Amino acid sequence: PTPIILTPEQTLIAAIENQVAEISDRFAQGLIKSIQANFGTSNLTVKISDDWYTLKESQQNNLAAEILQRSKELDFSHLEITNLQGILVARNPVVGTEMVIFKRR
Repeated sequence: PTPIILTPEQTLIAAIENQVAEISDRFAQGLIKSIQANFGTSNLTVKISDDWYTLKESQQNNLAAEILQRSKELDFSHLEITNLQGILVARNPVVGTEMVIFKRR
């Protein structure tokens, strides 16, 4: 079979997916469903499953904070976490350091 050649962007997205999956698996297997990276706007969107709503508030805070930390390490300035319906669950802070969480239940 012919080897699959990934563009540098695809390679980076795969690396991001692996890093974020590593975080989410500590909380709930398969919590993160997809990741979209827009390098032009420096925007990272993480789509999560409904398992998010079963996590304790402290776990939601920790998970969001860890994803934010990774997104900053990867030079994304905007982070959005959405549910499967595309509704915004959390986003990066504009002021301060804590993720802004909109939907916990």
